[in-house]
Amino acid sequence: MTDQHAPRPLAFGQLSVWRVMETYPLERFSETYLRDHVAVPPGTTLDEAVRAVSVLCRRHESLRTLFVDSPEGPRQHVVPAEETVTVEVVEHDDAAVVAGRLARDRIVRADEFGRRFAVVTRDGLPHAVVIVVDHIVSDGYGMIRLMAELLALLGSPDEAGRRWLAETAPCPRDLAAEQWSEANGPRRKAVLRHWQKLLDTLPEEHFPVRLSDGDVPGRIEATLYSARARAALELLASHTNASPHTLLLSLSAVACGVVTGATQPVLTLQSGNRFDPRWNAIVSSMNQYVPLPVDLGAPEAEYTGFLSRLGASAFKAYRMGMYDFDGITDLVRRERQIELGFDHFFNFLPTDIVARPSARLDGHPPPRVETTTPRRQIGPRFDIKVRFGAEMPIVIRADPRLLPAPQLRSLAGWFDEQLCRLADGTDTTVRQVAKRCATAVER
Repeated sequence: MTDQHAPRPLAFGQLSVWRVMETYPLERFSETYLRDHVAVPPGTTLDEAVRAVSVLCRRHESLRTLFVDSPEGPRQHVVPAEETVTVEVVEHDDAAVVAGRLARDRIVRADEFGRRFAVVTRDGLPHAVVIVVDHIVSDGYGMIRLMAELLALLGSPDEAGRRWLAETAPCPRDLAAEQWSEANGPRRKAVLRHWQKLLDTLPEEHFPVRLSDGDVPGRIEATLYSARARAALELLASHTNASPHTLLLSLSAVACGVVTGATQPVLTLQSGNRFDPRWNAIVSSMNQYVPLPVDLGAPEAEYTGFLSRLGASAFKAYRMGMYDFDGITDLVRRERQIELGFDHFFNFLPTDIVARPSARLDGHPPPRVETTTPRRQIGPRFDIKVRFGAEMPIVIRADPRLLPAPQLRSLAGWFDEQLCRLADGTDTTVRQVAKRCATAVER
């Protein structure tokens, strides 16, 4: 084994995934895997599809990395690139079904690469390529790059993919070396001071969350689909100068306080940690959990004041989101005598939503709330994710012991109603918003 390919320490995001997932039962690991597929252009041969996958694996070292434990802690072992990789060939009409099957069994990180590929054929001809990755290999943003490059390699006119193919892909080993370097020591210490302040000021019952509160399987889910809610968000952003992210975060914070009964709720954000242009498009797991203490303020306070405070707090939390998970865990153990745990998640994905003064609240299809099946049956007891789409799906996943199914559906509907009431000026205070949320949850 050459030094170039010797096992190296994990990057911070990889380490976070390792530590969080080791609290899960092994049979639950596959619930966290990312999966997607791309359409294959007509006329593409099986050999051409396999060749495209092979090039993708040569370009991104995370796709040919083994993750192993050692006395010094978990390590990443990058294996030299092969000319051709093994790709499963599956005859099936539905690539999504194949992706689900491919993700069903646990990936043994020390023995196999954290990805699986399949060329899906119809009557023997390729029509899709499926990719499944362990979350330690890539987060959602990295997955976007993989899919774009794969499309371009297959000959599709994907501009983002072609642009990325013209670049040298950043390497997780290089990122890890920088994060653990002596030069990065001052930043690591600054983040440690930030966490120390959190532990000094936050009530023990609110943070950190005890792992036993979140590691029991069993989750339910409801999803709001509403083009009207999206328009209301665009209109409200233009009225308040608050970002769409902050606006949805504010409603999630109110909902968290109502559902949990916390007067000082602590949410968990997911920092993408892609601020540095050098690492912005890396294929790796960059996301890390960051706690966000929420100050709801006086009940009679104007909602715009709450938005201003929350936006500033969220910005600081995100900037402190790149950290040594083991170092923070040791701090929590010393200060609170418990393990590091998180709950009450918020994740906002649709970066295409912007302030739009011309947005209208009428003329849209009726909003609808659907009971959906969560892929993950373990993890946070209260989890809100806002997805891309014209109907801006707002997905709320919960432990039914915390929020039973009827109340969960009602809460999802509340997001639509409340966005409209804020956008048209009907509600203007924190008290009004919290009271309406409590009424929804009590239905």
